[in-house]
Amino acid sequence: MRKLWAATVMAGAALMTAPRPVEACGGFFCGRQPVDQTAERILFATNQDGSVTMVTQIQYAGAAPDFAWVVPLAEVPAVDSLAVFPQLALTALDAATGPQFQWPDDPGCALPVFEAGPTAGGGVDDGGVTVHLREEVGPYDVAVIESADPTALIDWLRGNGFRVNDAMAPYIRTYTSEGMKFLALRLQPDAEVSDIQPFRFTLPSGSPSIPIRLTAVAAEPEMGITVMLLGDRRYGPANWPDVEIDDDQIVWRPDTWPMETNWTALVARGVDEAGGRGFVTEMSGPTATIAEQVRNTMTSDEAQLDARDALLPLLEGNATITRLYTRLSAEEMTVDPIFRRTDGPEVSNVRVLPRYVEGRDLCGGPPGAESAAASPCDFAACGAGGLCRVVEVAGGSQPVAACACVPGTTARTTFDPSGRPTVTCQDLRMSFLNPGDRALPDAPPLADPCATFDCGPHGECAPMNMTPTCRCSTGYVAVGAIAEDGSRATTCVLPDEPVPASFYNGRVPQLPDSLPGGRPVDVPPPVVAAASGGCSAGGHAGGAGGLGGALLGLLFAVRRRRRA
Repeated sequence: MRKLWAATVMAGAALMTAPRPVEACGGFFCGRQPVDQTAERILFATNQDGSVTMVTQIQYAGAAPDFAWVVPLAEVPAVDSLAVFPQLALTALDAATGPQFQWPDDPGCALPVFEAGPTAGGGVDDGGVTVHLREEVGPYDVAVIESADPTALIDWLRGNGFRVNDAMAPYIRTYTSEGMKFLALRLQPDAEVSDIQPFRFTLPSGSPSIPIRLTAVAAEPEMGITVMLLGDRRYGPANWPDVEIDDDQIVWRPDTWPMETNWTALVARGVDEAGGRGFVTEMSGPTATIAEQVRNTMTSDEAQLDARDALLPLLEGNATITRLYTRLSAEEMTVDPIFRRTDGPEVSNVRVLPRYVEGRDLCGGPPGAESAAASPCDFAACGAGGLCRVVEVAGGSQPVAACACVPGTTARTTFDPSGRPTVTCQDLRMSFLNPGDRALPDAPPLADPCATFDCGPHGECAPMNMTPTCRCSTGYVAVGAIAEDGSRATTCVLPDEPVPASFYNGRVPQLPDSLPGGRPVDVPPPVVAAASGGCSAGGHAGGAGGLGGALLGLLFAVRRRRRA
């Protein structure tokens, strides 16, 4: 069976028993706090004729002329299926299916009070590249292209304004060798970044899958990916393991609203322990209740009505919805996940918070116990090559999580799922755009972003995809911050608790031949790094670094150029 490729829906969390202010919105489309604000989002919906509809949320930060999005496809989508999709519909569905955390059923744990159609023809040959379709859809200039010659396909992309550098070429060859087609989107010349909307299309048949190998080109470390699948039964990963998270491991803070938990960090660590591949089934059950809520939405708001009308047919046409979630770094994106129908019971998205975790009373207990109940490292995930340690930051009121990184990795400041700055250890080999490279053959060499970046006296700056990162001296850990203008700061400091010497015996894992690496790294023969400790789940955040605006698929910068 052929595979279908798509890209990006979101994650939602709510404390079920705490009061909230009433919002002026239409029931199902009331705003809710997401679990992972930075996750890539994917929605698959199967149809009775065997086709599969995909809705992709496109996240991007940058200038409109620099936007482009490319994703492999097994087949040419139906021309009349190309359309934009309301962002509100995806956000609301995500909130309805995301993890919800229920207050402990314990009388000694007091609940705090918070205020309130037909497919395209045979295509046109354009210099060895078959152009199956070229359409204007909403703000987008859309093309589906194919070629057995990866050089010709890259030349076509460059000739049509897509900035493809030499480091990206091996990934394109990977998919052209498999006979894949490519869906390419860019903004029309008169469109702005604010016009970017989710994109919808339908392929005639196949099994849902994600081109994760291409995502590695521009992925932030510990990138969240949420997959929603609508079908006649439960779905699960066919070639990746199912990762299970025990509710008894959930650490939470009782004095926060929305409720802050370590759920996304647990997922990140669980996937690392599974070898860097795996999905957690966050929810699987009937669509009937969700469809009824959408159907009964009472609102006069035009945006909410559009969202209802777009979402309802997908829900009514499928009996079951499954929600999967993972967190991955670039070096873990070695095998494209495929999803299939599977047997198994329903999975509730309601998780009961434990009062005690490892002997700690998370409800606070006696005076002074609250600070010991939850550590910054509980909410952190430094990656498979990282170890979390707590540090006191000068001028800060609270200690923060920081990361020590094994040889061959470097500390990168990014965003955690709640949108706060965090640090994650990233494989130095996965840098595809480096100082001295040329983004295009006729472009000037790229400047070194480390020339003006300071990691402190105990760190050395290392550029990763034109973003400055830090390699800390033995015994030191990296702590990160992000300024109001979006610039990143990473500093190497001493932790409160020493880093064991044995930690530095770990190494980055060997990359398979199927995943072309970036630059080589001078380290001893690689072995799998020991997963000792864990640090906060870093998220995907476009625009803050050299390959910012990365999407699930293959994202290139694009030059403004009108179609001939």
